[in-house]
Amino acid sequence: MTGASMLGTHALKGGSFRLPNIYLILVGFMAVVALLTRWIPAGAYQRTEMMTPAGPRMVAVADSFQFLPSSPVTLWQFITAIPDGMVGAANIVFMTLLVGGSVGLIRRTGVVDLGIQSLLRAVGGRSQLVIPLLMALFAAICGFIGVPELSIAFLPMLLPMFYRMGYDGMTAVAVALLPTTLGFAFGITIPGTVGIGQSIAQLPMFSAAGYRAGMLALVMLVAIVYTWRYATRVKANPAASLVFDTDAELRTRLLSTRGGDAANRFTSRQKLAGVLCGFALIGVIVAILKWQLSFNAISGLFLSVAVATALIAGKRANALCEDLDESFREILVGALICGLARAISVLMSHGQIADTIVYGIVGLVSDFSGAIAVITVFLCQAMFNALIPSGSGQTVLTMPVLVPLADLLGITRQTMVLATQMGDGMTNILFPTSGYFIATLAIARVDYLKWLRFYLPLFGVLLAMAAGSLTLAYSIALGPF
Repeated sequence: MTGASMLGTHALKGGSFRLPNIYLILVGFMAVVALLTRWIPAGAYQRTEMMTPAGPRMVAVADSFQFLPSSPVTLWQFITAIPDGMVGAANIVFMTLLVGGSVGLIRRTGVVDLGIQSLLRAVGGRSQLVIPLLMALFAAICGFIGVPELSIAFLPMLLPMFYRMGYDGMTAVAVALLPTTLGFAFGITIPGTVGIGQSIAQLPMFSAAGYRAGMLALVMLVAIVYTWRYATRVKANPAASLVFDTDAELRTRLLSTRGGDAANRFTSRQKLAGVLCGFALIGVIVAILKWQLSFNAISGLFLSVAVATALIAGKRANALCEDLDESFREILVGALICGLARAISVLMSHGQIADTIVYGIVGLVSDFSGAIAVITVFLCQAMFNALIPSGSGQTVLTMPVLVPLADLLGITRQTMVLATQMGDGMTNILFPTSGYFIATLAIARVDYLKWLRFYLPLFGVLLAMAAGSLTLAYSIALGPF
């Protein structure tokens, strides 16, 4: 069964209802956006180029909004939106394909199994310690570099590990998605959201980092406890798993793909490859942190590490190519979904309604004051993320018009940057328009609606915590200004 079908079609016990395929969900979102272009007036802010920590960006100009002649999405634009989205999201699509395929190749060398065995020996009978350790590590990485797409790279290594420890695919997905996304949402030095937002707001670069680091630590503590409790229930009673009925096939396939012999022994070449691969992957992460590498650079580095690891482990050239080919097949659905999700933004651009929605948000927020206004911005940004899931794309559009509004309402610019950052990040793993999120679910064969069942209780707690932190930021006039 393909990743897409496993992701979205499962007959409920005792009934005929079937969960909609993820392709149907995304096309449904496309249809909604196409209809919105007929109901919401077209409009646009003027743009000007600005140099930011993430490079030059075209940012909106405050008080420059103008309504435009209506431009509803045509049938032809709807038909071509998917291939246009594939082109627009090419860097993410190919990163998903290449990084996922690279990790699959590494797994087929036996290096991942070797690492899992070494980790399990290190923790002994306390395998549950792996969850907080990995989640804290992933959150720290993404809290500094802001690349939640790394969940795509982490998950193929996590799945066989958690299956072997007696957990399920949902646990592996949670450990991959929650820390990377929350690290992005409450990030400390992220160029694409914090950096751009503070540049537009004319704030010292990455100021108030301590406040954001404190919030990230608190939300990660909650997320770790939440995931740990779920994982403990599943290990004690596998039938309690949310993906119990769809997990068996992937579990069997991954655990049968082993590089050691029947006695789980590994050759000296595999052990050398494992050590060198570990150092190489650490080097890749350091390079991302230091030089803010592009998606293309990350893809190339992962592929190079995978090929080198396979050769060192003793793979012959033909076998290496066959393994890589099979790994690409496994990840292809996830890569395609990334491009399909971008089609929604393409339709928004055709209809020219994104700026109009932001103009309406500003009008709504101006009717409030104090902490209520800040929380309203946060909630509006969170909902707007369903239509434009790009953090930097939202920031260059909303921050220029929110900064003067913040000054007018007596809200510090630092607090406004915080509200937009958190609003954008938290719903990246809620709406199916987020490509890396849906791709991660596809890799693990986790139904979207089952993920919502897992995530929504935690999401409610995180919303309350975010609102509380914004209220505190307003109350103390979080600066510098």
